[in-house]
Amino acid sequence: MESIIAELEHALDQLMDAYQQHYQALQQPLLLEGDERWQAPIYKEQTDTGEIRWEPLRQAQPLSFDSVATALEMDLHPSLQSFYGRWYSGDLQVTWRQHPLQLLQIHGDDDGERLQANLIGHVLMKQRLKQPITLFIGLADESEDLLVTLDNASGAVGLEFVGKPQHEILADDLAKFVAELQPR
Repeated sequence: MESIIAELEHALDQLMDAYQQHYQALQQPLLLEGDERWQAPIYKEQTDTGEIRWEPLRQAQPLSFDSVATALEMDLHPSLQSFYGRWYSGDLQVTWRQHPLQLLQIHGDDDGERLQANLIGHVLMKQRLKQPITLFIGLADESEDLLVTLDNASGAVGLEFVGKPQHEILADDLAKFVAELQPR
């Protein structure tokens, strides 16, 4: 498992570098919708249109999912910790084999807490529906209800509609999935 986590962290670092280079080559700043109630270490400046220019920042203290695992009384797949605990970033617009996706990221600690609460709600829904436990990591552009998820038992990355089990496996593990992503 340690080698898969190391591969995932390497793939995340490469994706973040490629993402920044992609937008630099286009001479476009990284922008996200601003919310005056939030402060995050990635926020650099507000534009005239109200958007916020951002830059990714490596987390000095990785986001911990221990409290989530305790609250749910279950172990979470270790790659989830690395995925959300490596970088503070805006959500990433990417493609996987020509399919446009949005990879969810956290802006800072407050956003991480919000994400954890949403993950708990997602897992409780899966348990109530008696479906295999998945953890969301992104969205597919083709439908607002189509999630990119991590299977908590196997670590496979797949697609599922909200309230339904995974119906398509995209990669056997998160490291392989991230390694195939391209910025858009």
